[in-house]
Amino acid sequence: MPERILNLENGIIAQLLEDCVDRNEIPDPTKASIWIINNDNAINVRKFLISVIRHPDPKVFLKPVFLQKSLKKHYKEYKSYNLKHLCDGYIQDINIQNKIPYIRFILNFIQKLNDSLFLHDDELLKRTMLYYYSRNKNIEFYESAGSLNGYSYPRIEAYYDSSEDSYMYGRALLNGAYKNDYLRRNYVDTSHICKKCSSGFLNYREECPKCKQHNLQVRVLIHHFRCAYVATEQSFQQGDRLICPKCSMELKNLGVDYDKPGKVFYCLNDRCRNEFQKPLIGVHCINCKTEQMPYELKLEKIYNYELTQKAINEILN
Repeated sequence: MPERILNLENGIIAQLLEDCVDRNEIPDPTKASIWIINNDNAINVRKFLISVIRHPDPKVFLKPVFLQKSLKKHYKEYKSYNLKHLCDGYIQDINIQNKIPYIRFILNFIQKLNDSLFLHDDELLKRTMLYYYSRNKNIEFYESAGSLNGYSYPRIEAYYDSSEDSYMYGRALLNGAYKNDYLRRNYVDTSHICKKCSSGFLNYREECPKCKQHNLQVRVLIHHFRCAYVATEQSFQQGDRLICPKCSMELKNLGVDYDKPGKVFYCLNDRCRNEFQKPLIGVHCINCKTEQMPYELKLEKIYNYELTQKAINEILN
C-alpha cells in the first residue's frame, strides 16, 4: 500500500508513513518535504527513526520527521525510547502552521548541500554538527532509564547498538569535539557511576562494619530522664507500656519522662549479631553486580553542548 502524500500550506509536501515504518523501509526522500509518522507501534517507530538517523544520505538523516500527537498515548509505556528526541517532535494531526519557519530553514539548508554528499560511520561528528545546525539547537542531555548512566544524548546514542557502546563512544565523540573546539560545553549536573561499568543504576545500602552484611534491623534508643538509663525501645516494652528495666518506673510522656536520642543497628546475620550506631555504606551496581564503597565511584560531569564558530564555518564551507 503506497504511503499517502499530502500538499500542505506554503508548498510543503507531507508523506504519511505507516507501512514504511512497519517494514523499516526508508522512502524516497525526494517525494516529500517532510515525513509524518502515523504508526502506533513504538518498537517499529524507534527502529525506523534509528534507520533514518544512521542513513548516509543527508536528504534522509536531515529530513524533518514528526510524530502525530494523537498517537502519543501508545508510546507512553516506552518512555525510555525517547522517541520525540529522535525526530522533530509531535504535531497535532497534520497542522504544521507553527512549524513552517523551522521546516523551511531545514529544507533550504538541505538544498544547499552537495548532492553527492554521503556520510558514513566514521563521520558521525559531521552528521551531528549538520543535524544540530539545521535545527538551530544545542545538544542537550535527557534523563533516561534506558541509558547506561541515567543521562542520555538520544540522537547521538542512536548511532550505536548497545547501551555500553552508546555511553562509551557517544561520550568520546562529544569530548573529542569539545577538545577540538567544535563544541562548547555548559555544566548542568554531576553523576556518580559504577567504577567498573559506568552504570548509574546503583543501590546504596547500610552494611554491618563487622561482617559487611546488609541484613540489618534498626532499633530506636530510649533515654529515661529520671535514672539516666539508655537502652533500645524493645528493652523498655512490656505489652503496651514502656517500663524502665533499671528503676521499674513507667514512661508515659515523650519529652517529659524520656526522649529518643538516636538509633542503633542490629545485624541479623546469625554468625555476627553485632550492634552498632554507625553502619558502613556499600554500593551495589545493578548492571554489573560490582560491590564498591561510595568513594570508589566514578564522578562524571554532565554537560549540554553547542556548536562553536569553528564548527559552523566547517558546515557552511
